[in-house]
This record gives sequence, C-alpha cells and structure tokens, in this order.
Amino acid sequence: MNTVNVSGILIIAVICFFAVILIGGFIFMWVFCMKIAKKQYANMFIRESSDKWARGNSAPDNPEHTVMFETGMKWGNENAPYMKEIEMTSFDGLKMKGEYFDFGYDRACLIMAGRAETCKYCYYFADLYQKNNFNIIVVDPRAAGLSEGMYTGAGMLEGRDVDSWLKAVHEQFGIDHFVIHGICIGSVAAIYVASEHNPYVDAIVLEGPFISFYNVLKQRTKNLGKPTFPVCLQMGLLFEKYAGIDIFSNTPIKAIRNVEVPQLMICGRQDVSSLPKYFDKINEASGSKRKQMVWFDEGAHSHLRIRNLEGYDKAVTDFINYGG
Repeated sequence: MNTVNVSGILIIAVICFFAVILIGGFIFMWVFCMKIAKKQYANMFIRESSDKWARGNSAPDNPEHTVMFETGMKWGNENAPYMKEIEMTSFDGLKMKGEYFDFGYDRACLIMAGRAETCKYCYYFADLYQKNNFNIIVVDPRAAGLSEGMYTGAGMLEGRDVDSWLKAVHEQFGIDHFVIHGICIGSVAAIYVASEHNPYVDAIVLEGPFISFYNVLKQRTKNLGKPTFPVCLQMGLLFEKYAGIDIFSNTPIKAIRNVEVPQLMICGRQDVSSLPKYFDKINEASGSKRKQMVWFDEGAHSHLRIRNLEGYDKAVTDFINYGG
C-alpha cells in the first residue's frame, strides 16, 4: 500500500471519528435538553389537575399582583347582582365557563386574560369599561378556572374560543357590538379573532402582544437561565404534538396584517416577556386603518394599569369613545 493511500485512509478515519463525536454530541444534547423542554412545557402549558390555574390569585407572593386581584374581587362582589354565569362548547368539544355582567347596555367588552389567569383576574379591568357603558364578559380560558382542557394554545386556540364566546353572548343576549381587551396571550387571541373578521368585533385593545410565541419562549427560557437552543425548538414541537398548533409559522405578526378594526396597543418599556423592541413592528404590520399606540415607562408585563392608572384609563376611554 503506497503512502498516498495510507494518508487518504487516515484522513477518512479522522473525519469519521469527528463525525461520530459531533453526531453523538448532538444526540446527547438533544436528549438532555428534551428533558428540560418537557419539564418546562408541562410546568407552563399543561394543566394536570383542577388545582392548577384555579380561580384565585395566581401570584400571591407578588404584592402588586395581589392588589390587582383584590381590587378586582371588590368590583366583582359589588356587581354580583348583575352577573350571570355563561358557558359554551369550544370548537374541539371543551366545556368553557364564564360570567356576563349585564348592565343593560347595547355593547359589551370581553376581557381576555393571559396564561394561568382566570375570569377573576379580569375583574381588575372591568370598571374601566363599565363606566364607559359596556356590559362585561370575563371567561376562564381553556385549561384554567372552571373551563375544561389540559393544554393552553399560545393565543391561537384561545382566539377560536373568543370567537365562540362572542357568538354565544350574541345569541343569548342579543349583543352585536364588542370590544376585546386582551392581556398578553389574551391580546394575541384578540388579534386572531379580528384577523378572521368576526362581524361582532368593533375594536381591539392589546396590552403586551408579542411578535411570535417562539420569541416569547426564547425570552422566558433565557430568563430562567436555560439554553434557548434546542429547548425552545423542542417546546415548539411539543406544542404541535399536544396542542396541535404551529408556533413557528402561525404568528401574531402575520395574523395582524389582516386586522381591519380599530386597534389600540398598550406598551410597557419595562416588559421582559413581550419585548418593547417588537411593539413598533407589530403596530406597523397591522392592517388597521386606525391604530394607536400608548407607551408607559413603568410597569411589569401585564401590570401597566396599576402603575399608570390615570394614563391607562384615559388612553382606553379616548380610544373606545372616538367619534371620528
């Protein structure tokens, strides 16, 4: 065997050796990170029992959140005589529960909460719309409160649920005009409903929407000190497997291009979940002919109103009562 052949064999052997190392390393990383992905996915997006994400204060150790919850519950108790329990069956057969506060007006606001919250959390925003002559709809999202379901839907499935809620309230109470006020995932649900041109939606108010849920996963995983790759990719695959949704290609920034109703975006510069650098891009992508943005310097994710009560309420009031 000549020297050239020996050298060639050695080169091939070295290449194969490193290829095995790289492939083996990737397989080990994938298996190791999948354990992280499954644990994080189960913790954040799967409801294993009715005790998880039950009706109650979701963050009792957070003083600000507790004030919001207790303020909302005070409103709920004071207005209990106007409340009627409502329910509907979702497109995929889940029994969904909610509450309708009938103040005798001809329009209603559906307040949609974010992940892990229920209708009780939504009480905190209800007085803002009540004093502007709206009836109030608050609901338990799928896999939360008294509603059925195991898997949350990154705003996509929740959007289809909101669509069903509007139709149910229209059929039961004769309401033709709705504003959707969404927080976090609730804001994305509002985008999806409006993008499908639901005929009952007059306007949407979005607090803390995100450009894509994959981006949210990356930010939250980073905040937890975990590797974003391949954990977030794997979580996306778990969403597809269990919830039946594609968080990679089905994104809010694509859906919002089809929104035509008036739109108000409420943005916080301290938000570490829905990153402020994306808010302008979301607004610019919207197909709405009347879109507004309001920015607040203070306030954590989903906590903008409590830090900026006067400015927040004025922005919403001016928007929903616009006569132009």
